[in-house]
Parts: sequence; structure tokens; C-alpha cells
Amino acid sequence: MKRPSLKSGALLAAAALTLALGGAPLLTAGADHLDAPALGHASSGSSVDLVSTHGDRDINDVYVFNNAAQTRTVFAMTTNPAVNVPDIDPMANFGTNVRYAINLDRNGNAVQDLAFVWRFGAADGDGAQSYTVTRYSGKNALTLKSGLVVGWGSTGDSGIGTAKDGAKVFAGVRADPFFFDLLGFLGTVLGVGDTQLGTGPDIFAGLNTNAVVIEVPNDSIGGSNIGVWGTTSYWEGGSWHKADQMGRPAINTVFNNKYVGGGSTGAQKDLFNTTPPSQQNSSALPFHGNVKATLMNINGLLGLTADPYNCTDYDDATAEFITNYLLPDVITYQVGSVADGASFPFNGRALAADVIDAELAATTNGCVTSDGVDASGHTYLTTFPYLGVPN
Repeated sequence: MKRPSLKSGALLAAAALTLALGGAPLLTAGADHLDAPALGHASSGSSVDLVSTHGDRDINDVYVFNNAAQTRTVFAMTTNPAVNVPDIDPMANFGTNVRYAINLDRNGNAVQDLAFVWRFGAADGDGAQSYTVTRYSGKNALTLKSGLVVGWGSTGDSGIGTAKDGAKVFAGVRADPFFFDLLGFLGTVLGVGDTQLGTGPDIFAGLNTNAVVIEVPNDSIGGSNIGVWGTTSYWEGGSWHKADQMGRPAINTVFNNKYVGGGSTGAQKDLFNTTPPSQQNSSALPFHGNVKATLMNINGLLGLTADPYNCTDYDDATAEFITNYLLPDVITYQVGSVADGASFPFNGRALAADVIDAELAATTNGCVTSDGVDASGHTYLTTFPYLGVPN
């Protein structure tokens, strides 16, 4: 059997769960939550530095997919992992000083010219928060200075609000759609505990997360081939500051790593989260080199090039080609087409798409093809807002 590789670690992205491993409590985070030291990750005494003290601005995952009739497009973003774990409850609300943006590029230059932005009010006595969704287009999608309110509602009850122009909007707590063998990753890649990748459970199946969702008619998007990514920013000291961003799962988490980033890994991760996608592939920045070096060395670093595995890392030309596909970090989608498990990472990202398996195979040159976990432990809805009801 082939041994799993580091890429699975790249997808350590959607949860914060207290584990007892090796006699020491480990508070750990999920699919994209190791990528933002500036959000305040604090060590729990293990070798893993994971707890985000600003979970309200920490992005888990971004999704783009079609409705059943392929006449509408759904955009979703989850934040704030494991909000149903007691120790995380104080961070469960959306930030009242945070902007949650789903950005669209409609002309292929990796610069947003359409954005949907959620803002939230203070929680009431029942914990519900009012929200608005504002649509920004053209240059305003960059500046967020002038937009049109297209939806509003409350996170209480169903979380589904009222929207204009045939749209549907949602904000609230949902079951986390992400799935991954986290315990196996910790054991295989980080040496924490005895579980090996491919033998552990999907611990995300019981976790909840905050989510924002918008569904719009295809003809309202204004483009046929789009790039999509999520960003958060927060108001502090009289101005807005960039917090987190992501398109495809865990690009920052895995490729800006200690093997290629050296002592500046944390600083590079923070820089990636504040670098616009249009600039991420610049030769003046470290990201292109980090991705390429990881692709050319990952199996060797994990000991998979020797017997009995005999895996092969990518050559220079192939690594260069893949790097130029992965950067900029945006999800590409053809409006009106089907985004399903088979289409990732080339077209959209459906809730049940097994992104772990796809990225394991792509990153390790086919050496590792699965973490042994699928979506069977999750329930998704066939209608808006599509993410399952909270656990």
C-alpha cells in the first residue's frame, strides 16, 4: 500500500476540535485554518499551532456550483470552524466589524469586477444577528465604496432572507460540508498519535460552521467563464484591514510550507492572504517558487521515492505547468455547467466533491490517491441553502 503524503495536510481546513492524542490535549483546526498566523493561532502545547482567536474572520471553504436545472449559480463560503464545540462557542457569531465577500472575476484577469458582501449586526438575546448582502460591480467591487443592497435577513430561524432580482440569500450556522481523515493526517504527517491516513474517521461529520450563501440567475452574473474566491476584512483603528482569502482548498496551507518557506513561512502565509490573486504569480513574490518547489520535492520529503513506494516527483516542466494553473488561487467555473465531484479542480466546487482525493493525487504525481474518507457521513440539501442543517 502506498503511504499518504503531505498534501492531505494541505487540506487540514474546516474544524477546531479538542483531541486527546499522546496524552496531551490538542486543539486543532480544519481545511484552510493553518494558513493565517495573523488571525491569532495559539499553541496548545503540542507541535501543532492551530487555534484561531479570530475565527469570525477565518475562512474555511469556498464553493461554486449549479442548481439542478443549471439555470442558477450558487456561491457559498464557510467561516468560523467547529462552532458547536463548547470551547469555541464564544467565537460562534459573525463579526460585526467584518466584511464577508465572495468575489467574481468575469474577464479572466483575476481582478474582481463583481462582489457580494455580507455585513452583520449585533446578536440579540437569542443569539440571532441581522444581516445585509450588498452587490458591488465594476471598480466598486475593488473599493466596496458604492453598492446595491440585494438581500437582508436574520441568522435566526432558517437564516434565509429576502432578496431582489430573483436572488436567494442565507447566513447562519450549518453542518460543515467538509470531510477529511484528520486523525490520519496528524499521525502520518505530523507524527501526533498512532492513526495513519486512510484509517481514521471523518471527524468533520459532526461539526458545524458559520456559512453565507447566495444563489443568483445565471444571466445576472454578466459572464460565462468566471473566477471566484472569498475574502474577509475587518474594521480597526479607523480603517479596513485584509484578514483572510482563499479560492481552491488549502493552496496557502500546503504550498507555503516550512520546507520551502524556511523561517519566514508564517510571514509568507500572512502575505499570501493579503496579496490580490492577480499578483500571486508574480516573480517578485515567493509563492510561485514555493508551489513549484513543493511539487518537485513532496514525495522525496516524505520518503515516498524510496522502496517500497518508489514514487516520482514532478519534473521541472510539469511542475511549472501545474504551478501556473494553481496560481492565481481562484475557483474557475463555466456558468451554466455542472459542477460535481468529477469536475473539481477544473470547474467549480460542489459541496460533496472529494477535494482531498483530487488534490492528493495532483500534488503527489499520482502517488497518493485517497484519504479513505468520502461524503457519506454528511447530509446535503437539494434546495437552497444546500448546506445541511446544523448537527
